[in-house]
Amino acid sequence: MDLRQLRQFVAVAEERSYRRAAERLHISQPPLSVAVQRLEADVGAQLLERNRHGVRLTPAGEAFLLEARRTLAHAQLAVEIAQRAASGKLGTLRLSFVPSAGFAVVPRLLREFRKSHPDVKLILSGETTSQQMAALAQGSTDIGLVVPPLHEARELRVKLLWQEDLVLAVPPEHPLAGELRVQLRDLADEDFVGFPLKEGPGFENVVVAACQECGFTPRFVQTASQMQAILALVASGLGIALVPHALRVVHIDSVRFLQVRKRNAAVRYGLALAYGAGNANPALHAFLATADRVRRGR
Repeated sequence: MDLRQLRQFVAVAEERSYRRAAERLHISQPPLSVAVQRLEADVGAQLLERNRHGVRLTPAGEAFLLEARRTLAHAQLAVEIAQRAASGKLGTLRLSFVPSAGFAVVPRLLREFRKSHPDVKLILSGETTSQQMAALAQGSTDIGLVVPPLHEARELRVKLLWQEDLVLAVPPEHPLAGELRVQLRDLADEDFVGFPLKEGPGFENVVVAACQECGFTPRFVQTASQMQAILALVASGLGIALVPHALRVVHIDSVRFLQVRKRNAAVRYGLALAYGAGNANPALHAFLATADRVRRGR
């Protein structure tokens, strides 16, 4: 017994006619009759009776028709589920991201992804770029939102999403606290609070390179591996810090945020998606397509 036989039986039972059922199935009538007889032999009961008025179901046929319809419906559902999984509409996606991206970038990406993929289970974690690199290498995450450039990323693919502005965080008693905008070159003599190079080499490289373009190397007096901790150090008066623009939504009374310029341009850093080159998870590739749409529409 196979699904084709069940479809043939259901067609005859619903049409109450072998001729009409054959027309519906686009086959000739004799093989349809033979197929139903073989089905009855497999079942071990007569399912249909023929008379001069057409075809009628036996009691066994009535019961069999109900289950045959259910079986065909479940089979179609299985096909649809497999197709949805293959297209990334079902499954699980493990996404990690630098915590500062959790304020604006990640919510935007996830909102768009959920619109078209509401049945994909998301497992999220906020981690530094170095932690994400380790997780990607171990296969414990599918995709990471990181700050490039990445070192030792030979087994990874990296797609730049966009550039984000940096702002200057200062304590309220700082001489610059009342300004709206400052030039980076004017910060050469300041004490900086920064991100540990081993935890976020891409981010700190951007900060150091921008300062060096303006003629000085920043003097880091404190480091912290979380941006909120950096803001806490700034609030304590231990130094100033270049931080992602998204952190302006974090309300700390003892921190002021200022625009910072490198000559006439904003100081910017990149955000990128990193994932294993051999990762075949359909949900991953669906997420990448969503990220591309968001990037183009930004």
